[in-house]
Amino acid sequence: MMKFLRAVIAAVLLLSLSGCAGSLDSMRSWLDSGPWWRAAQADGIRARARELEARNELAMALDHWRLVQHITADTGEAQREIARLRKKIAGAVKTHYRQGLAALGKKAPTAARNHFLAALRLNPGYEPALRQIRSRFSPFPLMVYQCKAGDRPASVAGEVYADENKAFLVAWFNRLPEDRPLKPGSVLILPNLGRPAPPPKAREEKAEDPLAEARNRLVENDLEGALASARQADAPDADVQALIHTIHLQLAQQRIEALQLEDAADYLAMVPDGFEGKATLAANLESARQQQELDQGLARAREAFAQGLYARSLDQAEQLLELASDSREAAELAAESRYRLALDDYDHKRYLEARAVLAGMEPGHAAGAALKEKVHDRLVELAQIHYRNGVKHFINEDLEKAIAEWETALTCDPEHAKARENIANARRIQQKLKALP
Repeated sequence: MMKFLRAVIAAVLLLSLSGCAGSLDSMRSWLDSGPWWRAAQADGIRARARELEARNELAMALDHWRLVQHITADTGEAQREIARLRKKIAGAVKTHYRQGLAALGKKAPTAARNHFLAALRLNPGYEPALRQIRSRFSPFPLMVYQCKAGDRPASVAGEVYADENKAFLVAWFNRLPEDRPLKPGSVLILPNLGRPAPPPKAREEKAEDPLAEARNRLVENDLEGALASARQADAPDADVQALIHTIHLQLAQQRIEALQLEDAADYLAMVPDGFEGKATLAANLESARQQQELDQGLARAREAFAQGLYARSLDQAEQLLELASDSREAAELAAESRYRLALDDYDHKRYLEARAVLAGMEPGHAAGAALKEKVHDRLVELAQIHYRNGVKHFINEDLEKAIAEWETALTCDPEHAKARENIANARRIQQKLKALP
């Protein structure tokens, strides 16, 4: 290092003496952008990234780690943090979207809009949130249409606008080709141009036939209205009952999407077992319950982690892994909590506690593996110190203290064969001494 500094100083002096101002400016620029400047700045940027993450500014934290990756030679830590934050952001986006749907179910449009926008702030290309914003909060009047079997853009335009020539509107607003069939049940966002009023005869027929009214409302995704109309129809009729069961299933699906799971269970209970679609929806409900429990548990564990309560976040993450052993987010949070907890023990010289915590560390956690090695080396050093202290006590004929020191050495380093051998020898001597008259 000293040789390098002497070479730099010599080069600067040579340029100064030769009067090459332009070369000196180039040299100064090279020095200012040197690797030592970058290394010094990287620590500050890391700290800022962690501070931003603690404040839940995840996108900005990710940008800071990308900068660390750019300016440091060893990019391993930055790559791990970038991958972790990307997954965390993806989870936060889904959580905000679900909370937005739940807010819609509670008739709280402002809260819903804020959650959808929060999701888009983290991931501007998240299509489900974009569709909600476009369909519900756009200043342009829009409407929602649910596709039926056999629908095409032209047939949708004919039904919605009474003009199949407006198929281009259906296709353009939903980024679809004009000539392909549409998937039944899919939702389209359409400009609300005002539907033509039905002729009086059709209105009278609609009023006289509750079943037809229910079906029409179901097409328009007015589930509550469809259910009310269906209940006015001939109750014993098999078609009426089948329609009511279908509506109950769709209401249950709607409540699942809004995370109103108790309401979804109530609607599902109204559908008889064996009815087509119930078993699948029941499985979806159970999956949603598990996902909700997992999301809530992850939120609590992340909050504890952000507050520096690593023991609590580790305990909560491990409980979540018992619930969902394949949850990568819970596994990563458990590993990072374990590492931070062990690091705190190491910094406070609680090496035995650090070793116990690191015993469950995942092999793939590079920082945890490095810390585990440091803890092991430090405990080996401490074992040797206690071993020498035991030898001193043994020489001074204080066998109890010698045995205590050697046992401590074994606690620090279970592989310390000499300490184990000396304990056995000292205890044999104690037995012989006790046997003397």
